[in-house]
Amino acid sequence: MIGSNNNGGLLVHGLTSSASASTTGSGSSCNEVPPVVLSVPTKRSKPIKFGSYLLPYISNAYAEDATKYEQDCLLLDNLRQQAIQLPDVLTISTIDRLFMYYSQLVFLGTRFPLDVGLDYPWYPAFQTKGKLVKRTNLNYEKANILFTIGAVYSQLGSTETRISTEGIRKACSYYQYAAGCFKYIAREIIPDLRSTPPGDVAVPTLQVLISLMLAQAQECMWQKAVMEHMKHGTIARLAIKVADFFDSILKEDKTTTDELPADWLKHAHIKASYFLAVAQYHKANECISMSKYGEEIARLRIAKEETTKALDAISTSLLTNNNSYTLTGGFGLMALLSSAPSALTGMIQPQSGFVDEVRNLMTSIDRDLLRAEKDNNVVYLESVPDPVQLAPILRSDMVKPAIPSDLLEPAYWKRNPNVDPNRPLFESLVPFAVHQAASVYADKKEWVVDHDIVSKCKELQREYKSLLDQLNLPVALDMVDPDHLPQSLLSCAEEVQHDGGAQALRDMLSKIQKMSMKNADLVEEGFNTLEEENESDDILRRQYGSLWTRPPSQQLTGSLLAQGAQYHDTLQAAMKADRIVRAKVTNWGKAIDVLSQPIEELLKTLPNINNKDDTFEQQEQCMELIQRLRNLLQEAQEESKAQIQLMEDAQALAASDEISTQLLAKADELTGGSPIVKIEPEQFTDVFNRELKKYETMQGTALQLVNSQSDRKIKLEQVYGQFSLVINANPIAAKREKAISNLEQAFTKFKEIRTNLVEGIKFYSQYTDTLTQFRDDCNDFALARKMEASELSRNSGAIVRRK
Repeated sequence: MIGSNNNGGLLVHGLTSSASASTTGSGSSCNEVPPVVLSVPTKRSKPIKFGSYLLPYISNAYAEDATKYEQDCLLLDNLRQQAIQLPDVLTISTIDRLFMYYSQLVFLGTRFPLDVGLDYPWYPAFQTKGKLVKRTNLNYEKANILFTIGAVYSQLGSTETRISTEGIRKACSYYQYAAGCFKYIAREIIPDLRSTPPGDVAVPTLQVLISLMLAQAQECMWQKAVMEHMKHGTIARLAIKVADFFDSILKEDKTTTDELPADWLKHAHIKASYFLAVAQYHKANECISMSKYGEEIARLRIAKEETTKALDAISTSLLTNNNSYTLTGGFGLMALLSSAPSALTGMIQPQSGFVDEVRNLMTSIDRDLLRAEKDNNVVYLESVPDPVQLAPILRSDMVKPAIPSDLLEPAYWKRNPNVDPNRPLFESLVPFAVHQAASVYADKKEWVVDHDIVSKCKELQREYKSLLDQLNLPVALDMVDPDHLPQSLLSCAEEVQHDGGAQALRDMLSKIQKMSMKNADLVEEGFNTLEEENESDDILRRQYGSLWTRPPSQQLTGSLLAQGAQYHDTLQAAMKADRIVRAKVTNWGKAIDVLSQPIEELLKTLPNINNKDDTFEQQEQCMELIQRLRNLLQEAQEESKAQIQLMEDAQALAASDEISTQLLAKADELTGGSPIVKIEPEQFTDVFNRELKKYETMQGTALQLVNSQSDRKIKLEQVYGQFSLVINANPIAAKREKAISNLEQAFTKFKEIRTNLVEGIKFYSQYTDTLTQFRDDCNDFALARKMEASELSRNSGAIVRRK
């Protein structure tokens, strides 16, 4: 595998599995093999149903007919099923299948929020029996799909036959694409996951995978340089970078490396030491051509030390694993070390043992070191520098993470119009970012309408009402204005007139008096009937003497007489109450008569400050102040209507203010139609500002109303102060106020009297039936006794005649 060339250099083979190697200086030859590499396992998942969550969200959040999107949900389910059920043999078409689904996921994120309540289930990549991990964030699904794409790229790179420049180029490209996928997950997706990611897609783990993929891509470049017989310095610079990448894996935190298979770290350790040794060995060969014999020896010694580390690590791994080590999700360390062909059919090509590669390197180093030390001791006599004095080997970094074009522009249907579906699913839905922007605009316009317009107008109305209450307006004006009545008094007069006025009270009193007399007559009739029956019974008892055997009337009429006495007492109490009510009518009748008059007549009954009175010389000034106050109140009333109208107009405008078209146009401008471009509500600020200008006129009107009311408040307070001084000095105003107060009190009495009368009428109406029944009971008793007396009289007469 490794031998000295005719310049004492190292020839590392790894080009073909059957071609003859170059003849070494010693005349030996060997077969060349591709280097053993690791690949990342694809992830496993379970099927899900998008429709169960997306369709209700469309109905509830977007208020659209969800049935239009049932087919899109089924297509998305099918795409996912194809993405998680990968074929046994992976090809570039597998990548296409995964990117078809990933493109739809990216577009889905423009139409829905990240979390719609749907769980995305995925098993850990590096644990064959790991527990299912679920997240409701769409980015978790995207991260796992991208992880699988990166894993497929890594496996394509590992299975590529690297026996030609083209094969090496493809493998290198695949590894860089894999690194690009892992880097994209760490940089673009995980920050938006909004929860702690599982270990296999955590950023530290992804960094290890990036380093591994770049290490193997750099190894391809090193292999290509060897194949093309490039200079020793070039090969050394390429090899030292391979060692750097593997070494970066070993420097990761233990919690990160614990997520990965244990033999991956052993693999990285061995390869880091091996490629460091290779780099130093080639650099030593370059020193020969530059006549740096002391440096050659120093670098050969470093190469020997690193090769020893690699061999020690190999020995430890062989003892630890007892020749039965297996690897989950990649190539086993034993595949790296074994001298037998690999058993992993379809994953790696048969190769000779890597142990022989390392041992041959050690043999070449020992041979060249022995020669170099001997030549230097005899011929060159150069001092051998300490390792720390050696200039570091320059790095040739030939690889970097490469982002696949389908990831940079995830619109698979554009580049492949013949695929099914050949369109973005849910494309007719308004983008979610537009919904967010619409919500932000709704909040902004609500703030403008509520804070700058409605709240200001409502506050103006509250302040104005408070001012009127404080100044007792317009009541204070109505109390003295000869042409107006206080609204309270007007209401009293209207109600009195509606209920018939004082005449209605007198009519009700008359009716009550008649009903009272009728009830008294019924009681009297009952008593008279009983009295007549008792007198008749006494006459017959004296006439027949002992022959008159029936009980006396007094023994039978006790209950009726007691009942009648109770009715009589109740009627007397009612009549007494009637007299009280009649007295109220007498006392308040005149005032109630005034309230019963038309408003014009009522006004004439009140004291008038315009009446000629030599003791009042400020009538003209008083009327002027009243008119000024009324004008100010009229202006305030008109502005109050304007305030109400302004609030209604602003709320109506806000209710009809819908800017989806403008937001969609802005979204297209921001994204250029690309679903990968992220947009935030803040990017629509210019649209918000432009559309909110429609409220500026109303905002200005609200401010004008504020200023206007402030000025009017000052005027009202000033004029009212003057008005109060004049009115307080006017005796007629005090008399008018007293008269109005008496009339309002008369209204209270009117209501009280009317209630009493209504109750009296109701009482007598119901009591009439009771008393009628009492009278009838007395008549029935008297009639029965009369019939009994007639029969007894006949019997008694017959007895007398027989005697």
